[in-house]
Amino acid sequence: MAAGSPPVDESVPPVKTVLAPAGCPVRDESLCGTAIEIVEALVAGNAAALYDLSRVDRIDCVDMNVEYVPGCATADVLEGHGLSDASLIVDIVDDEAYRSWLTAVTTALDPDFADDQGSGAVEVIGIGTCGPDEPGRRTYHVAWTAGLESDENVSERVLGSFELTFVDDWRIALSYVDTLADWEAAQSDPFADAFCEAGRSPWRG
Repeated sequence: MAAGSPPVDESVPPVKTVLAPAGCPVRDESLCGTAIEIVEALVAGNAAALYDLSRVDRIDCVDMNVEYVPGCATADVLEGHGLSDASLIVDIVDDEAYRSWLTAVTTALDPDFADDQGSGAVEVIGIGTCGPDEPGRRTYHVAWTAGLESDENVSERVLGSFELTFVDDWRIALSYVDTLADWEAAQSDPFADAFCEAGRSPWRG
């Protein structure tokens, strides 16, 4: 368990593998294994496991556009966990805020929700590949959709992603979630094009 991580909630039952390793669209066994762990944790509503699959990211603000990383307006370097939504504006938060965000998302999942896209159960959209295939520059999105209950007790379909970076291993550095309506306002076909076109690289099986 990572230092400072919350204790594993033994009341959360383990879930069987929900993705077949052979169906991974990326030829990187380590990346695919981490993606499976992330999806299993999300399906189980296990915020502690998602935290353990994450890392603190370090952002050098020299090359960053402050429009999308506003924290860089007052800092040279940012360290923490990245959170974003359909606006693509990234907020860098500390461990406590990140754990709270993970808990809020996992407890609000609503598999009983249904719309014309299907049920509200967690479903993997695909794996998005971003950046050149060079150490420190390539990232991958584990993109997903589900029903999520809002603070007003109204459920909506959301699109989300956990963006993975590699430093000795693949871990979550940046997380996204927003309503489908907000993604559709920003992109013409978010199921295909969001998260570095994750929907064009589906997990098959």
